[in-house]
Amino acid sequence: MMEHRCQKIQVDQCVFVKRYDEGDFLILLLYVDDMLIVGEHTKRIKSLKKALGKSFAMKDLGTAKQISRMHIIQDKTKKVLWLSKKKYVTEIFERFNMSGPNSIGSVFPTNCKMNAKQCPRGEKEKAEIRKVPYASTVCSLMYAIFCTRPDIAFSMGAVSSYMSNLG
Repeated sequence: MMEHRCQKIQVDQCVFVKRYDEGDFLILLLYVDDMLIVGEHTKRIKSLKKALGKSFAMKDLGTAKQISRMHIIQDKTKKVLWLSKKKYVTEIFERFNMSGPNSIGSVFPTNCKMNAKQCPRGEKEKAEIRKVPYASTVCSLMYAIFCTRPDIAFSMGAVSSYMSNLG
């Protein structure tokens, strides 16, 4: 990337920026063996793809529709870009036999306090809670927070503290 005058940003080792004298820029996102190039001018994107293709073997898959299980929806006329993990979240609900997501104002009220009174009591309740794949569910939803669902970050942080002892 450096050979093509792309600079690595400090906060993420997989993101590069190529700046042009006119103030324009391209952003390159690398993820394992995938690359996403984002920019305002198609000619510059095509030019960079061509130059990169001379440095290493690559296949141009056209306009991105998905990256890292995240769907990309764009409306060029309105200059709007949406990122969605709806399909991923729906798969989580299906995998863990949960009802579909409901739209509510607050995922987890900030005044909600968890305490020992909410723990399963007796062997029957403890046996039931052991059937719930709690850690897998929480970890799967934690992945959804990345980029598209920061609204559930507080909730997942709160419930993840109970992964080692559901009681």
